[in-house]
Amino acid sequence: MSGFITSMIVVPLLCSLLCWWLLAGPLQQVTQALCEHGAGGPFWQRAFLILILAGPLLAVLLFAPDAPSASLWLDIRGILMWALLGVVAQLLVLLRLVWRQVAPRPIARQTQAAPQEAAQ
Repeated sequence: MSGFITSMIVVPLLCSLLCWWLLAGPLQQVTQALCEHGAGGPFWQRAFLILILAGPLLAVLLFAPDAPSASLWLDIRGILMWALLGVVAQLLVLLRLVWRQVAPRPIARQTQAAPQEAAQ
């Protein structure tokens, strides 16, 4: 029983830390590019870290089986499945947040602004 509970905590945290290790550098570059003065960068990095840590752990705690099965390896497999699903979900949230800030603007707005500038 204690191995089951320990694996429900350790497996998602290891998945989260692996994601943070892979994404820390690029996220730091993105937050520095988006924050003009650089003062908000550490806040957003910590917010992303909390999101990365919480996503897989929350998925495991909500959807993994409550009771251990006969084999700890089967339990770890199920926990890993839910943890990886949580990783994918939190990565989609991160991508959405970053994409909204760095996405190219539509060309229609630029063409509407050009005649207004010419009229002035």
